[in-house]
Amino acid sequence: MSGQRGSSLALFVTGRPYHNRVARADIDIALAAAALDFNLQIYFSGAAIMQLAAERNSADAQLPGGYRAWAALPDLAEAAIYVEQEWLEFCSARGIELVLPVGALSPAAMQRAWRGCDHALVL
Repeated sequence: MSGQRGSSLALFVTGRPYHNRVARADIDIALAAAALDFNLQIYFSGAAIMQLAAERNSADAQLPGGYRAWAALPDLAEAAIYVEQEWLEFCSARGIELVLPVGALSPAAMQRAWRGCDHALVL
């Protein structure tokens, strides 16, 4: 898949933090898409929002110290980040800070938004 300047890509992040053996696979795909000049819209579905939690121990995932994962995204690429309203409220009620500014959408609004993208990929 090669990006064209102005081509949009919706990425659906569905896994919880460290849900697979390669803890940074999702962010690596987002960064690769940004390097291909896609306009990124990233949608965190359900508990996947916990990938954005500020308080996590990266040592548990055997990542090097200083690895910022999603927090590094704004320095490397432009992307619109969306989460489900219900899960944002869940985090807020428990004092869970997120490492990125996000927009909150209902699942139906998310569906309407991503349908406007040229491409979509589920992670």
